[in-house]
Amino acid sequence: MQLVVWDLRTFKIERTFKARDSHILAMDIDATSTLVATGLADGTVNVWDIDRGYCTHNFKGHGAMITSVRFHPSTENLCLVSASGDGDIRVWDLKQRKCTSVLKSHVSAVRAIDFDESSEIMVTAGRDSVINVWNWTRKSLIRTIPVYESIEAAGVLRIDAAAVFNSQKGRVVYSGGEKGIVRLWDLDSGEELFTQAKDRNAKHTFVDVMYLPQSGNLCAVTNDQNLLFYSVEAQLKRVRQIVGYNEEIIDLAYIGNEHKHLAVATNTEQLRIYNTDNLNCELAYGHKDIILTLDVHSSGAIVATGSKDNTVCIWAINMKAPVNHRVTCVAVAVGHTKAVGAVAMAQGSDALFM
Repeated sequence: MQLVVWDLRTFKIERTFKARDSHILAMDIDATSTLVATGLADGTVNVWDIDRGYCTHNFKGHGAMITSVRFHPSTENLCLVSASGDGDIRVWDLKQRKCTSVLKSHVSAVRAIDFDESSEIMVTAGRDSVINVWNWTRKSLIRTIPVYESIEAAGVLRIDAAAVFNSQKGRVVYSGGEKGIVRLWDLDSGEELFTQAKDRNAKHTFVDVMYLPQSGNLCAVTNDQNLLFYSVEAQLKRVRQIVGYNEEIIDLAYIGNEHKHLAVATNTEQLRIYNTDNLNCELAYGHKDIILTLDVHSSGAIVATGSKDNTVCIWAINMKAPVNHRVTCVAVAVGHTKAVGAVAMAQGSDALFM
């Protein structure tokens, strides 16, 4: 296995160096950007010097594969936290080169580790459907928040961003997982503050959710390889999406009079509208199964799609509207007993589609 260092200004590889033979399952970079920690499938945790490309620490002690690693945010407190598939959490002191604490509370894989702004509160979450809040100094459990879904990602929002959700002390934890929505929790009381509404007929789950404090967004990674950006200030409304994989292209057509956007049916249940200038994509949810065909009205503002779910959806398109209102399902035609394999829009201004 190799570690690759990229220059974000040029998007070119700056250097590579050989890691261990086992698969790397988790990574984190420290606050100084000089060290990177890797968690391996064989239960080993390694710390690497990024500039020189050598391993500075090799920690062993976990009894299962590593599922999450996180440096403590303080540059004076050189500590690394790692978690494994059996639920154990270990705290490693980089100066003493040893494990100083083992935290046991989770009963399944721990997928997320994060700290609040004071660096005195640690939050962990995992596939046992709970969020644990820890006192970092005492290494003791403060409270357990049951969330009733398998969690793949969790973290703490900045206090200024969390103020939108009326938290008692402004400390809010976000979580994402098998339900495919972002949920917010009061860190101090354990109360659920906000539950995101799921898109109609959406089937995706979240495999990761990353907090981007500079933009004030949460970036969710879905199991169908899309990136969904949600604005914290706008109460988790979707502001952008990046499509990572289209699978098989089944049908497509230009929309709008200027032909700057392309409606695409892929091997999924979402209608995808691409901007041909910058390849930004709008995902429209409505069908319950794969879209097999589409057609565009002569006005360029109406699209009809036929699907394996035996229905036809009629979409109103306005790419100048605010995000989340650009592609709207305005009607669903039912009656077919099998998949709809062809649909055509009559081209007259007053004519109905067929």
